[in-house]
Amino acid sequence: MLSGRGCGRFLEQISRRESFVRRYTEEERSRAVELFFEGNMTQQQVVDKLGFPTRQCLERWLSADSRYRDQDFKRGFHPADLKLDAVRRVMGGEEPRSVAADLGVKSAGSVYNWPRIYIADGERGLMPKKRSAQEPMRRPRRDIPDDPELLRRRCEELELENAVMKEMLDVLKVDPRASAGDLATRERVRVVDALRGAFGLGAVLERMGLPRSTYYHARAAMRRPDKYAELRRAIARRFADSRGRYGYRRIWLGMRSSGTTVSEKVVRRIMAEEGLVARCIRKRMRYSSYGGEITEAPPNMLAREFRAPAPNMRWVTDIAEMRAADGKVYLSPVIDLFDGMIVAWGVSRSPNALLANTMLERAISALPEGARPIVHADRGVHCRWDGWIDLMDRHGLVRSMSRKACSPDNAAAEGFFRRLKVEMHHGAGWERRTAAKLEAELSDCMDWYNRDRIKASLGGMSPYNYRKSLGLAA
Repeated sequence: MLSGRGCGRFLEQISRRESFVRRYTEEERSRAVELFFEGNMTQQQVVDKLGFPTRQCLERWLSADSRYRDQDFKRGFHPADLKLDAVRRVMGGEEPRSVAADLGVKSAGSVYNWPRIYIADGERGLMPKKRSAQEPMRRPRRDIPDDPELLRRRCEELELENAVMKEMLDVLKVDPRASAGDLATRERVRVVDALRGAFGLGAVLERMGLPRSTYYHARAAMRRPDKYAELRRAIARRFADSRGRYGYRRIWLGMRSSGTTVSEKVVRRIMAEEGLVARCIRKRMRYSSYGGEITEAPPNMLAREFRAPAPNMRWVTDIAEMRAADGKVYLSPVIDLFDGMIVAWGVSRSPNALLANTMLERAISALPEGARPIVHADRGVHCRWDGWIDLMDRHGLVRSMSRKACSPDNAAAEGFFRRLKVEMHHGAGWERRTAAKLEAELSDCMDWYNRDRIKASLGGMSPYNYRKSLGLAA
């Protein structure tokens, strides 16, 4: 609580303040405000010139004027492009005061500080910021030199760094987290060629960590005719013919089979340079045809021996589900374990008995006289109906089934479906295409699988060409 003497001093101060505020006339207020707007002065300069009022008082007068409420006169607001223009001019040797007057900046001190901020934080430091009440004010950098020449050099270094990063992101399309040291020599040469005219060869080479001799050697090599030009076109054609399904190993096998002698590593490198990446999207198969133990299951005759010494000795079959925009499509093939040949297949909108029986009848019709293969399947309901069992018994075929809930027992069929889905279904946009188109595509794919799709296990030949080489096909 104030004492009598303290209270008296306090009331005296209030009285003086009120009289101080009241002594400015409307004419004086208008004079100060107009001098601020028309005289290209800061608030402090107005106060110094007129000898009145205080900066706080002038701030209140200006706040009442509609012109001051515009963005251009808000305290501390200046567009980022204006700041950058001022930085370039000051770094170019112009006086901050003249730059401020030319750009309409009230404070020459701001123009003097902007180059320091740019050197410390780049363009981001010149962007307008909103600071919360809890956020402490950032302390000024102590390591920024006052020497104009050092400031100019630092500014040039930052501009070069920004240009290198822009070239890496916009032209080379590299990862934003990558540095110049992560680039290949050819990529660094491209960056140097793009920036050497603006920043000088020596500065750009130093920034990219590239010796001058290495630069000239790599540049000369890049300008020489590509000795792999024809090979690149051949690889691109094979990749397109496979509809993006082949990786470098099968591309290499196919070229070797056609008589082209080339290293596997060369094919891999060229495909990487050309951006030829095979499909590798994999999704878990969730469809199950198991419908319970409706009939007695036969024993597992294969015992995971998924090879056969001759055609039509061991077959595997199963049903796979694939989705389209307007429904599901089901594929049921019979695969010969001798070479992976698809003996017969059926495509339907429903995994019913008609699909399985039709597929089996087609496979039986292709059998040579006297052939009685083992037909292995999982415990799906399609292989346990009376119609399927009757067909098997009538033609003397041997039934075989996997153990319950043991997919590795039918790994040959499961692997076929996985490869099929990766190569032609997953990531191919079937969620936007009709089931009718998917059915047609599956039929075409089965033909392609037999006649054209090469297998490493067959020496880089398709099943049809492999049988033809053995004299088993016309």
